[in-house]
Amino acid sequence: MSLIVKNHPSAPKKEWQLKAVDRCDRCGAQAYVMVKGSTGDLLFCGHHYEKIMNNPDAYTKMMAFMLEVIDEREQLVENKLIGSHN
Repeated sequence: MSLIVKNHPSAPKKEWQLKAVDRCDRCGAQAYVMVKGSTGDLLFCGHHYEKIMNNPDAYTKMMAFMLEVIDEREQLVENKLIGSHN
């Protein structure tokens, strides 16, 4: 969807579940991914989620743990687009 169509008043606004106060459990940066697991939830910044998912051992452990993933890394792209028009 183009930026013009996304910003049209009739376009539905995306409601993000993760907010600026949600922080990565690893580094404290803003969390864009929440992994809901069998024993609780984990929050990750985009960098640390990618790092885990690209490591074969960590990936296997994460797949065994996760029940649901809320991935809002597209906010990073949206925020960059907003900033580039100021």
